Order: sequence, then C-alpha cells, then structure tokens
Amino acid sequence: MRLEAGETVLVIGQGPIGMMLAKLAQAAGARIFASDMYAQRLAVSRSFGITNVIDASKEDATQRIREATDGRGADAVIVAVAGNALVQVALDATRPGGRVLLFAQTTRSQATMDPSAVCMDEKFLLGSYSASIDLQKESERFVFSGDMDMTHLVTHRFPLEQAVEASKLAMHPQPDSLKIVITPGMSWEGKQSNGGGS
Repeated sequence: MRLEAGETVLVIGQGPIGMMLAKLAQAAGARIFASDMYAQRLAVSRSFGITNVIDASKEDATQRIREATDGRGADAVIVAVAGNALVQVALDATRPGGRVLLFAQTTRSQATMDPSAVCMDEKFLLGSYSASIDLQKESERFVFSGDMDMTHLVTHRFPLEQAVEASKLAMHPQPDSLKIVITPGMSWEGKQSNGGGS
C-alpha cells in the first residue's frame, strides 16, 4: 500500500484481519477510519485504539470519509471483508490517485465496478492474499511485541468434544464472534467466552 504518515486510510470490515490491518496502517502513521456492519466488532476496534469507527448499518462510509477529508476521499482503502459490492464502495471512497487493496476476495466470482475510476481517476486497484517469506519476521514481531493484544481477538473457546460446533461457528461468523479456539483438555464446564457469546 506504500502508506505514508498522515495519510487517511479506510479499512472496510472489522473482523480479526481488518483489525490487524487497521493497526498496521496506524503504526505506519496513517489516520484510520474503520467500518463494519456490527457494533460489537467496532467496539473491539475501539479497544485497540481505532477511534474513528463507522457503523455501516447506519452511516454511509463514503460520505463520512469525504466529510473528513474536505471532499477529497481516502488516500487508501482496504477491503478486509468478502463482498463484491464493496469494491465499488472502496473506489468511491478513494481520492483520485489513491489506492484500493482487496484482501478478502478469495472466491472466484465477478464484481461490478466503474472502470473509469481506475482509468480516468487513476486509482490503483491492488490485491493481496498472503505475505511473502521476507515479511515473516515483521509479522512475528507484530504478533509477539504486544503492540496489539491478540488475546482480545479470541471470543470463543470450545473443548475438543465440541470441535464440530466450533468449526461451524468459525465457518459462519456471527456479529460477536472473531477467533474461535479449540482447547484439548478443556472440560465442558470450563467452556468460556472472552467477550462474545458462547
């Protein structure tokens, strides 16, 4: 994304990956806006220091970004949630010459978008799926440095006997579910939740 200090970045989607990408962009010195449809996820984002949150179920993210940038648009937008309709939303929220990173479009499909945003407005449309090997040390540093307390991303814990139920929840996330952990040796009575439901 070639982020620079002082740039405005919108992160669409505040699941675990979206929250991590928001924190990484914040660490680069960017001014972060985070949007999601679920207030529960925005509350977790706030706990990580992301203060400019947009409840996309009630507010138009593009309009909010334009108001915050004197009508210009974000320098960069990261789409961290699957949803092909969000590609155009991201392009609309980005300033001319800005960048859009697709990070969650992992299923082969088609998206409708205005190609003039890329051509005439010279917006860059980028994709990323996984980090290259040369970034592994930086990823390790980020996880183990404590810059972001990753334990807050674990909302549900299940004993091994409930692995099927845990897998179903992980495959069909709910507003209050982020990361699901299966703990061998954990008793049914010891089943717990770290902030979401159970």
